[in-house]
Amino acid sequence: MKPTTSAIHAGVHESDPHFGSVVPPIYPSSTFIFPNAQEGARRFAGESAGMIYSRLTNPTVSALETRIAAVEGAEMCITTASGMAAVTLPLFHFLKSGDRILAHKCLYGSSFDLVNRILPRYGIACDLIDFKDTKAVKDALKKNTKVLYFETPTNPMMEIIDMEAIAEIARNAGVISIVDATFGPAIMQEPFKAGIDVVVHSLTKYMGGHSDLIAGAVLGSTQLLKPMFKDLFPVFGPTISPFTAYLVMRGIATMGVRIKQINENAQIVAEYLESHPKIARVYYPGLDSHPQRALAKKQMPGGYGAVMSFEMKGGYTAAEKLVNTVSLFSLAVSLGGVESLIEHPASMTHSKLTEKEQLEAGVLPGLVRISVGIESSEDQIKALDTALNSL
Repeated sequence: MKPTTSAIHAGVHESDPHFGSVVPPIYPSSTFIFPNAQEGARRFAGESAGMIYSRLTNPTVSALETRIAAVEGAEMCITTASGMAAVTLPLFHFLKSGDRILAHKCLYGSSFDLVNRILPRYGIACDLIDFKDTKAVKDALKKNTKVLYFETPTNPMMEIIDMEAIAEIARNAGVISIVDATFGPAIMQEPFKAGIDVVVHSLTKYMGGHSDLIAGAVLGSTQLLKPMFKDLFPVFGPTISPFTAYLVMRGIATMGVRIKQINENAQIVAEYLESHPKIARVYYPGLDSHPQRALAKKQMPGGYGAVMSFEMKGGYTAAEKLVNTVSLFSLAVSLGGVESLIEHPASMTHSKLTEKEQLEAGVLPGLVRISVGIESSEDQIKALDTALNSL
């Protein structure tokens, strides 16, 4: 089935074998009864698919994981309590003291903290490279490099990383490729078809879609993910609530139509912003001015999404005034929801980076990031136009 169809039908029937509920039910139980000791032993040994304890498995959560795996074209999905839990789980699984991680220099603020500040505490070195330069990636590989980690599109600069090229480099070097594809779920792009090993998502964004939940997902082959689930997941305990799982399933069902409208609106807004005299530059893969426009067309056939960033000619002061002035766009972090949001990366999502690190990542003082919602594009432009012209 196509991703938009799987988003509605995958994971439904097996979630309610008793009554055939069209909507997967919520199972709030923390623990599950074994019919006998032998079956209990089989479940603990992994020889039976029966439930044990909701920190490990839960019928509602399993239905969600089935749905996400189907949408993303993966063999297996592990859901987590947040997007950062989804990032952390595979990194701690594939890396140990003495290893190195090679990461793209522009990452989400908390992901940057994890690879550049937290992992080194555990003896794991991090090399930050521009992944757009595949030769630089190859040259940066060392004998103890175990993971290539990046986002595409990147946050907040909307850079496009060539997934096929990075996957090939990882494969030839015998290392694991991990992409955070939160900015481009499978309806927009298909990392596994490009050869990526592991995909992580913040389900909080496009899949949840309504700014009312926090969750994450790790996807990949059963061979890669099953050991991760057996080894680290029970100890780390990044378990998603069945109530949250239900909300994510409901959100995924409408993801196709939401993203279609978002793509349409975002293109219109990006073209408007690019024409405004108070804006120096707009970063959006749907614009011909984007430096990787050809790669974006190839890699993201399902559209370019809600997020774009733009530089104000007036720098930090102008950016701050804009986010404080504009109506309709709520001053809040996150993305991919039905409502439009606006934020200032230098003082918000990327504020933990030093000034040097911000500049290296392209996060200039006057950069503004918006996530375009499903409101009327005319209203979105009117709100932006009124605020920009008041500066």
